[in-house]
Amino acid sequence: MEKSREVYINALKKMTPERRFAMASDLIAAQFDSMKAGIKFLNPAAGNAEIDRLFKERLRRIYSLKH
Repeated sequence: MEKSREVYINALKKMTPERRFAMASDLIAAQFDSMKAGIKFLNPAAGNAEIDRLFKERLRRIYSLKH
């Protein structure tokens, strides 16, 4: 394993579960913001309500995929 990866994993192990959860939550929120920005880029005339509708539609499609 690379040294930097080992250091990162050890740092995660030292964190509380609450802190690791907060980090994961922040990453998810950042991804959702990125998705909304992409939707807005593709639909520049769309208002906030339309962006939210398209975002929810995209999430439904993602979560309906079979793995």
